Amino acid sequence: MVKIATVFFTLPFFPFFPTMSLGQGGNPFIVVDANHKKVLLANEADRKVPVASLTKVATVLVALDWIYSQRGDKNAVMVVPPSAATLGGANPLGMQPGDRITVRDAGYAALMASDNVSAETLAAHFGREMQPRVGARDPMSAFVDQMNALAHELGMSRTKFANAHGLDHQSRYGTSTARDMARLMIYGLRNPSFNFIVAQSSRDISYERGGQRLGFTIKNTNQLLGKFGVDGGKTGSTRRAGDCLLTTARKPDRFVPINGNQKRRIPYRLVTVVLGSPDRFGQTSNLIQQGWSAYDGWIAGGMRVADPSEILSIGH
Repeated sequence: MVKIATVFFTLPFFPFFPTMSLGQGGNPFIVVDANHKKVLLANEADRKVPVASLTKVATVLVALDWIYSQRGDKNAVMVVPPSAATLGGANPLGMQPGDRITVRDAGYAALMASDNVSAETLAAHFGREMQPRVGARDPMSAFVDQMNALAHELGMSRTKFANAHGLDHQSRYGTSTARDMARLMIYGLRNPSFNFIVAQSSRDISYERGGQRLGFTIKNTNQLLGKFGVDGGKTGSTRRAGDCLLTTARKPDRFVPINGNQKRRIPYRLVTVVLGSPDRFGQTSNLIQQGWSAYDGWIAGGMRVADPSEILSIGH
């Protein structure tokens, strides 16, 4: 199998971390400092559940990793596959099989507008390139295999992707956990292209049908973008998964005195995941604020780690 991702290694994984509900309800969630990987808040963070369109984070990251490893072109034109006709779910651009869209615009549509057809098209296009190298039975299987290979490399041991879009009304659907999705997002934060896409509130994109160019302005479905320091993320929602939200939030770095005139720079960035939430935007905004308080308390206490399970491991 072709290895398409470069993964950074940290501490080994310990599966247990104390549950902290903090009045946030019983659904799974986690808040992690993105730099030191300190788990700040968590509730049922290892429960396996469908994660809906949060799946598309893995889809786009696998596509970007493949482009970088093969020196590919994000302006390459892809053809919407026949399988797009039977997907269902969100298709905000109204694309049909045979339409043509660039890799770049499909990435924007998949992450910002949660467009299922764009995700399916990315998987079919890159899966055809991957198939001869990985020996899969078809392009879509080749691509999904690489999504699961990335999950394995990141230590997402309780994750199994079944498709590139996250829809769960079909016979096979993927599952993950809040902790594993936090691992995936922290990996994504290392990719400048991914960071740029998820930070956009709107974007003009286009695709071609029968020689005619059709233009659209897509809006980011992440309603918290630009609020509470939120600078990226991904929404997801299906009947089986409920409402899900993955966000990143940032505050200005702090400089803490350590010895004499020396200071230590403390980066401030959180990753928050809520799954099956009764109020994903309200819950996430509360968790972000509580997360900052927990992070400040950890720093004030000397950033001590009493148990390795307090640190989110990424990689094997």
